[in-house]
Amino acid sequence: MDAMDASYVDDGALREQDGVPLPVFLADKDRTQLTGRGQPFFSGREKEINAFRSMANALLLGRLGNATLVVEGASGAGKSALMAQFQEEMRTLPPSGSGARRWLPVMLDGALAMSPQAIMSVVDEAIAKRLAQDLLSATAADSADREARFHAFLGEGSARKAKQGVKTIAESMLQQGFSVMGFQMSAAPSGPLEDIETVSAKRSHQWNDWQIVLLIDEAQGISPHGPAAVGGTLSSIHQGLVHVPLSFCAFGLPGTAEALSDVGVSRTSIGHDLPLSGLDDRASRMAVRRCFTQYGVAHAQAWELAILKRSANWPQHLATYLHAALTILQTNAPSPEVMGDARRSPLSEAIALGDAGRKAYYGRRLRGMTRDNPLFRDYAADLAEALRGADRPPLESEVTRNIMQRHGVPVEVAADFLRRAKHNGLLETDDEGRCSMPIPSFASHLLGEAARNANGPAAV
Repeated sequence: MDAMDASYVDDGALREQDGVPLPVFLADKDRTQLTGRGQPFFSGREKEINAFRSMANALLLGRLGNATLVVEGASGAGKSALMAQFQEEMRTLPPSGSGARRWLPVMLDGALAMSPQAIMSVVDEAIAKRLAQDLLSATAADSADREARFHAFLGEGSARKAKQGVKTIAESMLQQGFSVMGFQMSAAPSGPLEDIETVSAKRSHQWNDWQIVLLIDEAQGISPHGPAAVGGTLSSIHQGLVHVPLSFCAFGLPGTAEALSDVGVSRTSIGHDLPLSGLDDRASRMAVRRCFTQYGVAHAQAWELAILKRSANWPQHLATYLHAALTILQTNAPSPEVMGDARRSPLSEAIALGDAGRKAYYGRRLRGMTRDNPLFRDYAADLAEALRGADRPPLESEVTRNIMQRHGVPVEVAADFLRRAKHNGLLETDDEGRCSMPIPSFASHLLGEAARNANGPAAV
C-alpha cells in the first residue's frame, strides 16, 4: 500500500463540505456540520492535517494501532472543526493494511475512554450504523441478495424496519445480532493488562474488517479514578499491545497531554502533540472568502476587512461575525439563494450584531474562570494588563509568583487560576513556558476599554 501525500496545503477553493444551504447555516449558527463531512468553510490547519495523514500512513502500511495524536486548545480554538475534518480525511482514504480494512471514525467522550466496555459498545454501535448505511445504499445492481441480507440482519418485519432508516436498522442489529459480541468483565480480574488483552482477543475477529480511529472529545476528562476505569486501557492501544485495528486521536482543553500521561499515555511522537491556537491571517481570509463565495456575496471587500479585524483570527469569533454578516445580508438579499451586492446592506449593523455575540462569548469564558472564586476576575484583569504591557513574554513561573505576591494567595490558588485561564482562552504557554494571550481582544474586554473602530461600535 502506497503512503499518502502528507504535504497538504489549503488552496482556498470551495469544497463539497461548504455546500450548506443558507437557511441551515443560519439556523445552526457556528455549529453547522455535515456528519463526517467536515465543517463548512474550514480553513488552514495544514500542520494538523498533515500530522493526521502521517498517522494514517502508519496504519495504511499495515500497523494496527499507535501513532496517537493529541490536540489541545482553549474553548473556541476550533477543535470540533478539526475533528470533523479528520473524519472527512478518513472518508477519502483507501482501505488500510493487507486485509483492506475500511476506515471507521468513532466519536467517544473522554469520560468513557477508560472503560473497555464503553469503548466496545461505542465501536459496535458505529459498525452497526455503517453496515445499516451500506444496506440502505445497496441497489439491485450491486446487491442481488439485498432482501435476503435485510432479513438476515433484521429478522421479521425487515422491510418495515428498512423503511425506518439507519437508526432503526442499527438498533435491530445490536439487539438481534451484535449482542453476541458482548461480554462482561470478570468479577475478580487478575490484572488490568490481562483484561485488556482478553478484550482485544474477543474483538479481534469482529473488528478486523475496520480500521478504527477513536476521536476522543473532551479528553481532559480522562481519569484513572472513575468508577468504570480500568488502568492501561488507552496506554495499551497507544503502545500497540491490543491486537485489533484500533488507534485514537484525543481532543481537549489545555492540560490534556498531562491527563493522558496520568492514565499511562506518555509516549507521543514528535509532531503528534498539536497545540491549537488561533488561525493565521491567510487561513482567516480564506474562510471569509469561502463563505461569501458560497452564498454569492458581491463587493464584500469592506465586510471582509471588518470581519477579519474583529475576529482577531480566533475561530469562534470568525464564526460569530460570519453568522452576523449573513444574517444582515439576507435581509436585503434579492433571493434566498444569492445575497447580491454587500454595498446595499449596512455593515455597521452586522458588526454590532457580531460584537454582541463576541461579548457574550467573553462573558461565558469569564463565568467559567470565576465560578468557584469570584476574585479570579481581578486576577484575570491583572494578568491581561501584565501580558499586554510586558516588553517580553513572561514565564509562567513569573506570572504565578506575581499573582501570589499581589493577591496574597498560596501557589495552589495561583495555579488553579492559571489552569482556568488557559482553558478559557485568556492564556497560553509555549514549550519554554513563555506566556501570551491567544485572543488579544479578550484583554480589552476585561479591562473595559472602548477600543472604537471606524467600521462600527466599540470592540468591547
